[in-house]
Amino acid sequence: MTIFLLKSVLSLLLLLPAAYGMYAMYALFGHAPDADHAVSLKRRHRAAGYVFVLLFLAVSYLCVAFAVAARTEPSPRASLHILLALAILALLMVKVLFLRLFRQFYEQAKTIGTMIGVLSFVLVGISAGYFLAVSRLGQDRTMDRSAGYALRGPFLAVTQVGRPVSEAVRTDRRSIERGQSLFASRCSACHDPHSTRVIVGPGLEGLLRKPKLPASGHPATAESIRFQLKQPLGRMPSFAYLSPEEVEDLIAYLNTL
Repeated sequence: MTIFLLKSVLSLLLLLPAAYGMYAMYALFGHAPDADHAVSLKRRHRAAGYVFVLLFLAVSYLCVAFAVAARTEPSPRASLHILLALAILALLMVKVLFLRLFRQFYEQAKTIGTMIGVLSFVLVGISAGYFLAVSRLGQDRTMDRSAGYALRGPFLAVTQVGRPVSEAVRTDRRSIERGQSLFASRCSACHDPHSTRVIVGPGLEGLLRKPKLPASGHPATAESIRFQLKQPLGRMPSFAYLSPEEVEDLIAYLNTL
């Protein structure tokens, strides 16, 4: 199981305590239950909150660990995930403060709880929901950009857990020529193909004959280049819009440097 699939499953589980916590809150404040039932609802709402926080921390750990291991700039969608997660965390802290210390704001805790639940559904929908939909519940590994990462013990380490695209590099003349033309139009402004001198990014001479890529430190393989074109490092823009054919042509040219 790759990191994205594990994170997606845990995110879906996160919705269960979120939904039940909202239900318990609405049942408590909307139906005016008797004293015993009210105590029971409060207890179950608190238990759902604890489970929610534990799952939220587990998913956050996987996200942060993946980002540290990948050492890439977050994509626009990932940046939105981060903002939503930080908003949920901030609202959780405010809600706890209102319930524990600043009881004069107790009524606002209901609104904050609703906001946490709604944001949780949005966050899971655009992250886990999107990934599971486009990957056919994790079966299509070409959609999983974490294909080179997996859990090793309690920590995340770079491994080769899957190869969603063939590792073979094209060597035919036409592919190399198309790749050279693509490099000239998209890459040559930042990378010198005939030396290792730095322009904006490092020079790429002998790129695939070295043990590691110059900036990321990932293994110098075609698979690493495919990954880095989608999840670039530092100031390098994303080339996720390139077609699979264009990527393979570009790698064919890089292999000749």
